[in-house]
Amino acid sequence: MAVEKIALGINLRKNKISGSAGYGKYYPEVDTQKTLSLRGFAQHMVDHGSIYGRSIVEGVLLQITDCLPELVAQGVPVQLGSLGTFYPTAEVAKDAAVLNIAAMDGLNPNDIVKAIHIRFLPDSTKLDNLCGPQFKNRCSLELRNIIDTQEVTIDGKKKKVQTLKPIATAVAEWKGSLTPDPSPTGEGSQSGSGSNTNGTNSGSENSGSQSQQNSVAAPTISGVNPFEETSQVSISGPDGATIYYSENGDDPDANDTLYTQPFTIDETTTIKAIAIKDGVSSQVTTKVFTKGTGGSGGFETGS
Repeated sequence: MAVEKIALGINLRKNKISGSAGYGKYYPEVDTQKTLSLRGFAQHMVDHGSIYGRSIVEGVLLQITDCLPELVAQGVPVQLGSLGTFYPTAEVAKDAAVLNIAAMDGLNPNDIVKAIHIRFLPDSTKLDNLCGPQFKNRCSLELRNIIDTQEVTIDGKKKKVQTLKPIATAVAEWKGSLTPDPSPTGEGSQSGSGSNTNGTNSGSENSGSQSQQNSVAAPTISGVNPFEETSQVSISGPDGATIYYSENGDDPDANDTLYTQPFTIDETTTIKAIAIKDGVSSQVTTKVFTKGTGGSGGFETGS
């Protein structure tokens, strides 16, 4: 019997960072559902025809959660079949890069390593390719909602809440708001604003274009927010740019962690990121991920 392919929901969030290259545009985010517990995952495996009962499957999974971090902590990457490989990476402490060989004499690694992260690298073989573009082929994408964050007052306290509006509803409202403009003045004004009637407009446009060419767009930080247990954080930036990020609230620079792939957080964390291209740095993008159901799901801000 064929298995029904469940759609992966895609929501859109508007970039509200004034001055950024993507200001006013909408960017996709996965409509992530409630995190499945280990017991729920075990039951899912049993429901898929496992010959073992839930208690046995759950016991094996619990053993994996104990043994995998132990091996990675010893510098041993662990490959879980065609799923991918778990491996460790070091995060450098702020302004703690080793200057030269002389500085290595008597160096304590704890002084330069801020944290050790467990990373996951999806399998990229031709048969079991789980990398981004290929993994998308396993998904059936479905547009769902526009995400927005609004400030409301509850019991005299201001709080930020996340709202959802079905995209189909938003499109219908937009179509309903379209009315023809009978005024020829508006058309003439629009045409005039794009023409060089006195030389002023043309010079202003060229100046803005040159400024945009010399700037680097700030990166975008995405992930479930607020979250209950964990959230996978993704950072994207302009083509050809290198992205660095921090998790301690400090503004990042080229001495901070190099972003190479999505990572997971399990506590309230302030993520900051910059994009560097051809020696030019973007503005810092900041996003606070809140653990719990009462946090803010707001779009990241630039500084």
